[in-house]
Amino acid sequence: MKRRAFSAAVAAAIAVAAPAGADGGVDEVLACVRKNAPLAAIEQTVELVSADRDGREVTRAAKLYAKRGAEGLGRVMLRVEEPADLRGTTFLVVQKRDGVEMYVYLPELGKVKRVSARQVRGRLLGSDFSYEELERVYGQAGAVGAVRLPDGDRAGRPVFVIEAAPPEGSAYAKVVTAVDRETCVPLEIAFYAKPDAPGKVLSVDPSRITREGDVWVPRLVRIRDLEKQTESRLETHAIRVDPDLSDSMFTPASLEMKR
Repeated sequence: MKRRAFSAAVAAAIAVAAPAGADGGVDEVLACVRKNAPLAAIEQTVELVSADRDGREVTRAAKLYAKRGAEGLGRVMLRVEEPADLRGTTFLVVQKRDGVEMYVYLPELGKVKRVSARQVRGRLLGSDFSYEELERVYGQAGAVGAVRLPDGDRAGRPVFVIEAAPPEGSAYAKVVTAVDRETCVPLEIAFYAKPDAPGKVLSVDPSRITREGDVWVPRLVRIRDLEKQTESRLETHAIRVDPDLSDSMFTPASLEMKR
């Protein structure tokens, strides 16, 4: 039986919200998201665009591959295609039962490096996305608990709202996620470095959510650094749903191979 696709960009981010057995209010939100949840695989052609506070932009073109295994553990690989000086730079996120591992391959070094806990908080390709936020965007990060907050409204659409505590070592004190009630796609994820105000806010443009097979896919994801007043966006141009992706693609050794 064909499984639902690994939905792009933010659709699985709510997986950070709560473990199984959370209170009924949270379970209602998770049930919504699971209808759109990653169970198989997806391949995307994306652009990562970063803008400084003066509006100057830098664009990186990349291929993104994601797959969820039989045990429900996810893997995400991002491989840079352009510009030429970064071509082949590759990031790998592998979910384990006891946590998440991240790796990076840099062509100029010719080897794979494990990303340390401190580096996980660093900027991805100079963008406002950190490694940790990349985990959350693709549903690879965990949480120690969650509570449901009052329902709200985002971009004129009714949403569920939940608050989660990230696992130990996170750059954030809490993460608040607003999920579109109609498509079950998170429309906003607020990252709180301090309890009283978010440091970054990730948002999805509802007008750029499209139906791809059995799932809703956000085509445009933005993240705003409220302290630095900078912004980056992840835009999806092409999608393949349920491609035949080998498990061997998602290993550190595979990062050095040309594709």
